[in-house]
Amino acid sequence: MLTGGMALRRWSVTAAAACLVLAGCASQDGSNPAGSAIPTPSGSIQPGSTEGASTEQIQAARLDECPASDPSVPARADGLPDLTLPCLGRGNPVRLAGVRGMPLVVNVWASWCGPCKAELPLMGEFYRAHSNQVRFLGIDLADDRAAALAMAAQTKMTFPSVQDPNSEVRAGLRVVGVPTTVFVRADGSIAGRASVVSSEAELAELINKYLQVKV
Repeated sequence: MLTGGMALRRWSVTAAAACLVLAGCASQDGSNPAGSAIPTPSGSIQPGSTEGASTEQIQAARLDECPASDPSVPARADGLPDLTLPCLGRGNPVRLAGVRGMPLVVNVWASWCGPCKAELPLMGEFYRAHSNQVRFLGIDLADDRAAALAMAAQTKMTFPSVQDPNSEVRAGLRVVGVPTTVFVRADGSIAGRASVVSSEAELAELINKYLQVKV
């Protein structure tokens, strides 16, 4: 027979496990609500695929060109995973671990993500206003390229994004749900992370807190 304390502990463990299965009851940094659960990749999309979109769709998305990345700089154990992903819009594939030299905001998003539809417009506004101080890079997760480009056009995000159709970054970035935003120092080390960002003011506070960039 379980005592009251043992029963409570067993209930807590069970609840915590259920929380993880449902993509998190709280955000990674404990301050924001969780985002949308990540679907299991169907396996129909091959790694590195850039198919599934027309030239017109790419142009309509109005995404800035993907940033250059260093192919030879050593990856950091405390940095972005050493993965090279294709550009969603215009530009060459990006080696995540090789994006260095400027504070970086990495936003993991998807067209099927409800909270992303509200978050991407404010991310885009902030990016356009402060791109001289901080760099932005999106990672479109477990998604269809045409749907992602349509979402980019609808939300006017404009900052560059790569594709991760098979959720390869999920383990390395500890992504529980989307959106997830990761703040990366100029030296490539990860300073912090957040889940749903609800305003430009909140984003500015997070950038100041983690990247020491006042905007």
